[in-house]
Amino acid sequence: MASKDGSHSIQEACAHVTELKERGNRKLAAKDFEGALCIYAEALRDLDALLEPGRGDASSVKQLAAALHSNSAQALMKQKRWLEAIDRCHAALRYDPSHSKSSWRGASCAVEVGMHDVAIAFAENGLLQNPSCAELLDLRSRLGPLSDGDGYGAADYADGGSDDEIHPASWHLPACTREAKRMPLKPGKEKGD
Repeated sequence: MASKDGSHSIQEACAHVTELKERGNRKLAAKDFEGALCIYAEALRDLDALLEPGRGDASSVKQLAAALHSNSAQALMKQKRWLEAIDRCHAALRYDPSHSKSSWRGASCAVEVGMHDVAIAFAENGLLQNPSCAELLDLRSRLGPLSDGDGYGAADYADGGSDDEIHPASWHLPACTREAKRMPLKPGKEKGD
């Protein structure tokens, strides 16, 4: 399995990461969301070495990274961890701006926390890449116009963006969401218990 220099071949490494992704998908289907997240995180760690410049087919590795981040977002959505899911969708789109599932998931999560302009930006990014996607067309039509002010537009996501371009901390959250962040993780439990 190792080459002469002791490293795994690109194909073997991709096959290993793909198997981890499939294991994570089975956990997700079985509603073991935390288990799925752990497996997706392991796969992303293993994939990091393949994302170094000059290693392998960058496009297939990036597509695999996008799928892993998007699947992580799905597991987070099932747990109503909307902001973390938005972050994973953004990460997926950095690797593959045409990943329409990530655009739809990001927009849906942003709607859940009242981030209207962010939802529109995700939806418009998806439509720039895939203008005939029925789910994105429907979601975008239900979102209506951009609000006035410093919202985010599709240009913020058009090339996948970077962590320096989008600052989630500057997104305005509804008061109820800010309050929920201070609530115990489980009823009767405080953080650290």
